[in-house]
Amino acid sequence: MFRSERSAPARLVVAGGGPAGWMAALYLKRVLRRAGWTVTLVGSAPAAGASAALATRPAFTRFLKGFGIDEAIFMRRCAATYRLASRYDDWFAEGQGHWHPFGACGPRIAGRDLFHYWMKLRGEGAEDEAGSYADYAPQALMAAEGRGPRPLADRSSLTESGDYGYHLDRKALVRFLRELALSEGVRGVTGRVREIERNLYGDVGALILDGGQTIEGDIFLDCTGAAAQLIGTALGEAWVAGSGPGDRVARLSLPRSPEVPPFTAYRGRAEGWTASLPLADRTEHLFVYDSRTTPPDAAAATLRRAFDGQAGIVDAELRHGRRASPWQRNVVAMGAAARAVEPLLGFDLDLVLAGLETFLAYLPRQGEGGDVLRRAYAARLNRFHDDAAEAVAAHYVLGRRSEPFWAAARAVMIPDRLADRLDLYELAGHVALSEEGPFSEGDHYLLFSGADFLPRRPFAPVDVADGREIARLLASIRAQSAQIAGAMAPHVRLMDALHGEAPVAAPAVRIAAASAPAGPAALRRTPEGARLADLVAGLAQPFGYERSVKASPAGLQTDRFLMSLHRASLGLTPEATLDRLAAGLGLPERERAEAAGLIGGADILHLGYEDGPSGALYKLYIEWSSRTDAAWTGVDETGAEPMLVHRAYKWKPGGAHPPVVTLYHWPRVRGPEEIQARLNRMAGAWGPAGAPARDTAHAILRLAQERGRGAVHYLEAREEPGLRLSYDLNLYACGLSVADAEPLLGQAFVDLGVPREAAAMVLRERLQETLGHVAGGVGRDGQPFVTVYSGVAGG
Repeated sequence: MFRSERSAPARLVVAGGGPAGWMAALYLKRVLRRAGWTVTLVGSAPAAGASAALATRPAFTRFLKGFGIDEAIFMRRCAATYRLASRYDDWFAEGQGHWHPFGACGPRIAGRDLFHYWMKLRGEGAEDEAGSYADYAPQALMAAEGRGPRPLADRSSLTESGDYGYHLDRKALVRFLRELALSEGVRGVTGRVREIERNLYGDVGALILDGGQTIEGDIFLDCTGAAAQLIGTALGEAWVAGSGPGDRVARLSLPRSPEVPPFTAYRGRAEGWTASLPLADRTEHLFVYDSRTTPPDAAAATLRRAFDGQAGIVDAELRHGRRASPWQRNVVAMGAAARAVEPLLGFDLDLVLAGLETFLAYLPRQGEGGDVLRRAYAARLNRFHDDAAEAVAAHYVLGRRSEPFWAAARAVMIPDRLADRLDLYELAGHVALSEEGPFSEGDHYLLFSGADFLPRRPFAPVDVADGREIARLLASIRAQSAQIAGAMAPHVRLMDALHGEAPVAAPAVRIAAASAPAGPAALRRTPEGARLADLVAGLAQPFGYERSVKASPAGLQTDRFLMSLHRASLGLTPEATLDRLAAGLGLPERERAEAAGLIGGADILHLGYEDGPSGALYKLYIEWSSRTDAAWTGVDETGAEPMLVHRAYKWKPGGAHPPVVTLYHWPRVRGPEEIQARLNRMAGAWGPAGAPARDTAHAILRLAQERGRGAVHYLEAREEPGLRLSYDLNLYACGLSVADAEPLLGQAFVDLGVPREAAAMVLRERLQETLGHVAGGVGRDGQPFVTVYSGVAGG
């Protein structure tokens, strides 16, 4: 299929760093490892701004299970909640609602769907006894009762089968998949594709990035989203536009609902429809509408009015359609580069997974059967896409609402396959599918029964059979489904165990920019971070919180957090409380005893966590602030010994090495000139490598003098034994924001080898936060670094 002069294993290049790109890189690196394929992903740094919520289906759940990914870790990292069903209200007609659960509605009977026996029971005049078709699905009952898919501390048959989905954060999912892919051996390259370079056969031979870098490959996956830079822009494969009643979607993000429902709530409205996706840290509401009849301003007003929210609204275009051929030459399009289906049913990731499975089924070999494989791939994927699009269309054509949006939706020409399927169902009482698609036979029966669109008679083989035992059998199945549902834990309790309890209603405290997870919720991306957050939350005492980003030649570390507690928050026996907290984080006994012995005479306990290249790291700081403040405001003691302000312990959970101890001293300097003199003396020990850290400190001092309101507090940090030698500039009294220092901090990160795009992105997330500390110098690894602390708040 691909032509190359090389005899080495194939080189696969994925263009695009979104969910489709990183999922493809992870999937194909894992399954093609034995074949020796190399996988490189080229993608831009994540864009700044708010993230979007995604609703997934069982195919994605089974993908995670198949790859052995721990569900609890995944859910914490992605702010995920369980999605057992969809609830539709005012959809087909005002005042009517129905459930559409995942999974089967009861077992098959004699090889046939339970729907046919349910229809026969109804046809015999036992409608009340039969109930609704969804009543036979455990997931529908769980969702209606607010239950999750498992008991509190156990698995279940449902978690084993994976017949449920998730609500999750899109950007968090990208970060999670990226880390997994890189750990599998995927090579990640940050950059934007500028153009392609063709090889001597006319196929794509390489990608040329904006910076001039060339990435060569044999097979290229276009996961660049709607831009379709390879399949569309470079190769010119046409987009076959589809149709749908809505052409735009507005998004409104509001605080997490205390109930955290385990389902997506859809509601038909006069101008379109809304969906509510509950995440662990927020609830995101969508409004799909037709801009030809409802201007964006009116749509925004409708969305705010519907959910009583005044937050900012993000409005975007909706696309419908697909590529006629998603595989051209040696380029295969996936995700939004290949096809787009309205977000009603959450098919996005299902379509990506179908593309990956089909690519693997028709895996190319050098020079063999290219045209045959391409045609087979296109036929299978286009059929899958059409099945998904027709499932969405059926939700409109069966409606009875009279408003223009809904009338126009019904007026669209129905695809022939869908029309034939509806006719056959109405006349013969069953749905015949040619092969397994994204919308199963049972899904059709749930949709049709929810719309009160029932066949004229039950399926003939069931209708003519003896029906005397049907009522008893269905009653038994219904009772068993209720019993299964009743054994599951309340969804909110499962979420509290994973993510921590939802905050009580109170005046909002802004902890971080809207584009980043706020406050301690960000700690819950990993089990180690969640452990720290849970221990502090368990005290039920006020705490302070800030985050930081560290730049070094090794790259950026952004998952760094610090939680602060006054000694009074540790209770009547602060020594015992500290010992319990430190033991919960795995600090060895000797260091625990030492720290507990110090807290009685200290003022503040800081507990920190960071997730860096070498894994998780915990920190515990003892701070003597009152004596330092007294010395600061007291008599000049020039020449006196430096004063110890912090004693810090830093360790890896479960690590074999003893904790590192770092001492932070105030060398009794106050003014800018004295601080600069200390910095110059320290820089002499750093050598040329420490120039970025030194220059950053001087620039920050000048900024504080020119635009700050208060004094800079200066500390020096050392580790003995060890190479650590650094400064810490405490800037909280200066009243500066990260935006004030963004140009010089960005340059400092670039000087340390961080790509300019990545530096800009991470600082953009923090622009409105208070600039707390800037630290820099040489770390214990002998490498220079600059760290920025910001976003201090209370909790």
